[in-house]
Amino acid sequence: MAQQYFSDSEWAILMQAPLQAVMGLTLADKTDPVSFLKEAQAGIKILAAEQQRQDITNDLVGALVASLNEADTKEPVQGEALLLKKEFKLLRELQNLKNAAEGRQKAIAHFEQVSSILAAKVTAAQAVEFKSWLMSIAQKVAEAVKEGGFLSIGGEKVSEPEASMLKKLEQTLTFKV
Repeated sequence: MAQQYFSDSEWAILMQAPLQAVMGLTLADKTDPVSFLKEAQAGIKILAAEQQRQDITNDLVGALVASLNEADTKEPVQGEALLLKKEFKLLRELQNLKNAAEGRQKAIAHFEQVSSILAAKVTAAQAVEFKSWLMSIAQKVAEAVKEGGFLSIGGEKVSEPEASMLKKLEQTLTFKV
């Protein structure tokens, strides 16, 4: 499945889906500023790692990753500077929100668009594989920074609000087979 089967706007929505997963999980719960920044940074690094994977077997995910990589090669900076640029882009987008709830709703609404596009354009098996890929990114972001605790003692890998956000995103991407 290649980009040619989607309109430009549909493809743009699919390309933004991984970042929306990062945004939704970063805003899932109230946390201190340091943890918030660590989670946003971890999310960008998780996305960068996904773009470097060589074991992607799903045609749609592979085509999307190739498009993301192609977009990165057009950037004037590379390497760590590109990661930093992406972190600042995410932080700017987060700063433009009225509140965290708006960001969570934006991520859910984006996933609804993704679900509609996939339902109309790909087979159920391809849609499920794409959903699994997106949800694996979201899960990794949720697990990236320990929530709660004191001085790195205690806390939980995935907080209750993050678990709730993961569930909402997953439900949004549920396809009728």
